[in-house]
Amino acid sequence: MFFVEKWMVYALAAAILWGASYAASGPVLRAGMPPLLFYFCYSVVALITAIFSFLMSGEKMSLLSQLKGLSVSHAGWFLFSILAASVGALMTYMAIGEKNPTLASIIEISYPLFVVLFTWLFFQEFQLNFMTFLGGFFVIFGVMLILKYAP
Repeated sequence: MFFVEKWMVYALAAAILWGASYAASGPVLRAGMPPLLFYFCYSVVALITAIFSFLMSGEKMSLLSQLKGLSVSHAGWFLFSILAASVGALMTYMAIGEKNPTLASIIEISYPLFVVLFTWLFFQEFQLNFMTFLGGFFVIFGVMLILKYAP
């Protein structure tokens, strides 16, 4: 029997939503909307969504106390993570605006390789086995083919 865990559902939902977002952003960006304006609007909507979700959760005080309870090193990683994700989103919109959502997302799909690299560099953790390594190899190979033969 196949058991689906919550994290799998969340990850699949994220993939579906990101896919829909990329597809929808392509025509808008190609029509001339500056990627920076698109990113700004995305950020405003994300802020409104986050505030609404935060207020609707029954854990307002618990969440705030968890934020206050971050150690200095975890606070640094927290800020770094948010900044990197934010600039990454902007780079995504810039790539889509310069080329198209399909090719930009296929190149961007190489990000798990950088997760492995940075997890090892930052925390000396290596979480690959043969099958995940093989999957990563196919991702790299696919990205290389796209870079070489993309229209």
